[in-house]
Formats: sequence, structure tokens, C-alpha cells
Amino acid sequence: MSGVECGQVRAVNDVTKPSGDPVPPLSEFPATSPCLKVCLLDVGQECRGCRRTLAEIGAWSRMTLDERRAVNQRLGFRGHDERR
Repeated sequence: MSGVECGQVRAVNDVTKPSGDPVPPLSEFPATSPCLKVCLLDVGQECRGCRRTLAEIGAWSRMTLDERRAVNQRLGFRGHDERR
């Protein structure tokens, strides 16, 4: 179950992972692209590099910052490792 009893309403930002752990709020995710420059789509039209769908990749430049953060939240993307 979703952890919400019948008749109760879950808050919009009260999201949990399949493991039951809470997902951090949208504001904690970057609006930067998760692209790794390893572009290879699988049969489900999901990139094996960044895990975005083909539709998400195509729409990225037209997305709002919150829409981008929502994609990164779904992916669990917190930013690229800047140590190189």
C-alpha cells in the first residue's frame, strides 16, 4: 500500500521510494542535465547513460527548472562529481 489510510490525503511533496524511504524535496535536486555523454537508448527508449527517457531528453531545453528538477528527482540525480 501507499502508507495512506482510506480517506486520508498525502501531501504533494510526501513522496516515498519503493524501499519506503522518503524522497528529498524537489528543491534539493539540481536543474542541470544528468547527461553523461554516453547516449545509448534501450528497448524502453531510456538512455543507458543518464536514464532519461527519449521524450525527456527531447523536451529538456523547453522544460522549466522545476520540471528538470522533477526528472532529476525521479532519477535520484544529485549532480555530477566535479572532481576530475
